[in-house]
Amino acid sequence: MTITKRDIAQQVSERLNIHPQEGLKAVETILDVLVDALVEGQYWEMRNFGVFKLKQRSTRIGRNIHTGEKVPVPSYRDVVFKPGKEMLERVADAPKIVRPKLRKG
Repeated sequence: MTITKRDIAQQVSERLNIHPQEGLKAVETILDVLVDALVEGQYWEMRNFGVFKLKQRSTRIGRNIHTGEKVPVPSYRDVVFKPGKEMLERVADAPKIVRPKLRKG
């Protein structure tokens, strides 16, 4: 199951007992602050949750998967997330999720 921004906003509004639109605005504001910090080259750390930061990827030679031809891949910035200790522990203790295998028809 995928959790969307709207689902998170709904949970925030229920937990804080506020209007759902205010919950959505709060979630969008937090995400905007995160993106703004990354754009400025800062990292974003939330204790026990994790750290978002940028990593500069260097220029390299890649391969076109269709033709096998070598192609240059330019340098780019990538967003990296490193989970915090408490998050890792909570996820490790969570019950295992068994997903049914989908049959290709």
